[in-house]
Amino acid sequence: MDNNLQVIEQNGQLLVDSREVAEMVGKRHTDLLRSIDGYVTILLNAKLRSVEFFLESTYQDSTGRSLKHFYLTRKGCDMVANKMTGEKGVLFTAAYVTQFNQMEQSLQNFSNLSPQLQQMIRLEQKQNEADQRIDKLENNLGINAYQQTVIQKRINKRVYELVERYGEDSEGKRRMFSSIHRNFRDAFAVPTYKDLRKLDFEEAISWIGTWRPLI
Repeated sequence: MDNNLQVIEQNGQLLVDSREVAEMVGKRHTDLLRSIDGYVTILLNAKLRSVEFFLESTYQDSTGRSLKHFYLTRKGCDMVANKMTGEKGVLFTAAYVTQFNQMEQSLQNFSNLSPQLQQMIRLEQKQNEADQRIDKLENNLGINAYQQTVIQKRINKRVYELVERYGEDSEGKRRMFSSIHRNFRDAFAVPTYKDLRKLDFEEAISWIGTWRPLI
């Protein structure tokens, strides 16, 4: 689990990005969004203010598409953490409580500084946030042509290994190729292997090496 959870200040509110939460707890972002949508629906049906927990927003992915994400308040983090069990829930709770407390302490100390120093710190914080966004954007870029070729060759190699092991005929080989590509798309939430994120390249190589068709 990645314990690097960034808390940001936005219009006087402390928030964390649902993409970071998903990455930290090892959950697909689409699955987390589905859960949060469910929480929002329940809150709205109960006449509660969902914005005190979750703030819907959008971001652009590496292809320029506008996609949905949420900002979570401390209450929102509490709700997500309460639905988690075991080690992941404990570590996520420890991380966001620590980060929120540190950010609150920093803001309290910040208010005692001169206006000039406050302005300098704000500029530095904005630059740091911009740098972090760039790093995340680079990690979310698609794999390059060479990496696409590597993935394709690994898929071919794996299928032929299994075809030989199970003694499949040409029709069985065709079904196996179809199956591994379908499973790959589901595992990494991409339209094709060519759309794989660079961040997931090594994991994809490992996944292909252990893939087996469902029997």
